[in-house]
Formats: sequence, C-alpha cells, structure tokens
Amino acid sequence: MLFITKRRFDVQELYEEYQDFFDGFENNFIDYFASLALAYYKVYSREQIRLIAHNIYKEVLDMDANVSADEEELFNQMRKDGVMIGFFISRAMLYLLEHFIAHIRQLEIYSHKSIEQMVIHITHFIKNFEMHVCDKYAVQPIHLNFDSQSNFIVGNNIVDILKRLKNEGKSVQFFNLYKGVPISHEAEIVDIDGEEVVFKTTSIQEIAMKIDDNAYILKDDVFGKHIKADIVYNNFSNNTVVLNNFTYLLNMPASQREFIRVHPDISAIVKMSEDSQNLTQGKLFDLSINGLGVVSEDNNGLFAGAKIEIEFELLIGKKKEKIQSIGEILNIIEYKDSYRYCIKIFPTPEEENSIVRYVNLREKEIIKNLEDILSDYR
Repeated sequence: MLFITKRRFDVQELYEEYQDFFDGFENNFIDYFASLALAYYKVYSREQIRLIAHNIYKEVLDMDANVSADEEELFNQMRKDGVMIGFFISRAMLYLLEHFIAHIRQLEIYSHKSIEQMVIHITHFIKNFEMHVCDKYAVQPIHLNFDSQSNFIVGNNIVDILKRLKNEGKSVQFFNLYKGVPISHEAEIVDIDGEEVVFKTTSIQEIAMKIDDNAYILKDDVFGKHIKADIVYNNFSNNTVVLNNFTYLLNMPASQREFIRVHPDISAIVKMSEDSQNLTQGKLFDLSINGLGVVSEDNNGLFAGAKIEIEFELLIGKKKEKIQSIGEILNIIEYKDSYRYCIKIFPTPEEENSIVRYVNLREKEIIKNLEDILSDYR
C-alpha cells in the first residue's frame, strides 16, 4: 500500500513538473493512437477511437485507473481479429516516451531521474493493461490427444464446413492482390474429394490467384478467420481451381484497406524530412489517397510516429505533377540493407485530386495487364 501511494505521488510530481508537455502533447498522442488503431482495425469510427485514446492518455497519468468497458471491448475484438494488442499498446507508449525524452533533452537541466520515473511509470501501465486485457482474454492452450491422427489435419474442420456450404448451395469470397489492386470475386464449391476442393470462380480471379501462388478466402458469418490455401491445379478452360492445405490466418491487413493502394509504374523518388537538415530519399513502393510506402537505404533518425514533410512527382499521362504533403510515419519495417516506411499522408484537395487520378489510371493499367496475362492461358 505504501509502495502504491509513493508511486502515485511520484507520478503526480512528474505531471506537475512537466504539465506543459503532458497537456500540450495530448492531441498528438490521440492523433497517433487513432491512426495506429485504424491502420490495424477499421471497424470502429475515428471518433470512437479518439475518445478511447483520450481516456487511455488520462489513465497513463493515473496509476490506479482501470481499463474502461469500451476499451476492453475494443481491444478484445481486435485481439479476436488477430491484432497483437500488447505490441499495439507498447508502440503507443513508446511514442509517448520518445517525445517525453525529446522534450527533456531540450530543457536547460537534463533530468535522468525524470526519464527513469517515466519509464517505470509506463512499464507499470503496460503491465496493468496486460493484466486487465491480455491475460484476461488469453486463449488457453488446447490439450490434444496424441493417439488421434485427426488432431494433426490442419484444415480438417475447414473442409467439413466447405462440405456443408456446398450442400446448402452457398459460395465463398476469394481475395488476392495484384500489384496492390484487390481482386475479389465469389466462388462456387463444385466438388470435394478428400482434402481437395474444386471451386468455380471468375477468370480474372483465377489468374490473380495463380500469380499470387496462393488462394485466400475472406472471413464471413461462417468463417471467423481468413483462410489461406495451396493451389493444386488451375483449369482456365472452365474457370475452376483445385485447392488443398486450408489453414486459418490470424490477420490479413490487405483486406482491410480503406482505399486502393497501387504499385507505381514510375521510379518516383520520395524526399522525406523531419526537419530541413536531415533528408531521407527513397523509392515510391505503393500509393493510395491517404498513404504511401517508401523503400530507402537510409534512416537518418526517422521513427514511427514522426511528423514529416514529403515530396515526390507523379507522371499522369504526359504531365508531371508535384506532391508536397505533410505525413506521419506509422511503421518502419527494417530489412537486411534497407527500410520500408509506411506513411499516412494529409494531401491538400489539389494534391488529393492528382493522387486519385493517378491511382485510377494505374488501376486500369494493372487490370489490363492482368487480362493480357490471362489471354496467354486461353
């Protein structure tokens, strides 16, 4: 009890000493949290997410605050849909800590003690969160009977459900990406032989599936998770495909995208900077109305949550149009010798119009390219 009282006093001291920072940073935290949440999970509205972010920010500054019912419902639903909640919350807390440390470093008196207190406090908050949400809803281990071979058939129950759907005359929805463009059509279940299932779908879906080298079935009111399957055989003469090795996926972020994200056909160089001195250049990897991906060999101190300025050119028809926008880095994927930046952008109406025109033109080109490939199989 004395330990908790002392901790609460330390937090109150910390808040009073740096009240200007905590009060001024709240909207930044809420914006980042909402962008991060919506990047993973689009079921809730931005207004709902922002309200939850506001509550969480207040809870971070109150050691005895409990997770609210709304927050618990949101995080439990996200967990069910395969989002790693512990990782998600840790990223939001790291964003707060990074900016707190940056604020401390700008002061005349650099306080290691204050940073240590903030680290201890955030660590305690994460543990408290894990106790109320992650541990409470953790999936208990399943004890298998190792004498039964049926326990080791990965997609056994999926095939059983497909048999029932076939008998009921119901279809499934396939999903594939081709150069960033989603290809999604219904498929009829034609036949089932052991673990192999024959589907009839559109020719454009079948060719996208073949290029992807995998089939994906979207979750619905029957399947609670997305499904991945291997392709055994394609028959383009009658638009059928044979699949096996059905397995559930924890998550499939590409299916949740709000806008079409195309792969460009140009070598657009993107300039990114958090300030005018540190310039990072990279190649445009993909583009949508509200975001883009950039691949670069450099980092120059960029981090998830950083507000940046972005500049690149799009070739629309025969005309080059410059995009100069404010952006926010949502995620950085580090490879062996490069970085991939996932960035949310906030274009002006004129810039958004340019991006929309480019994406629409590029989408038509990609579909035409897919149709040309299909003609080779007929």
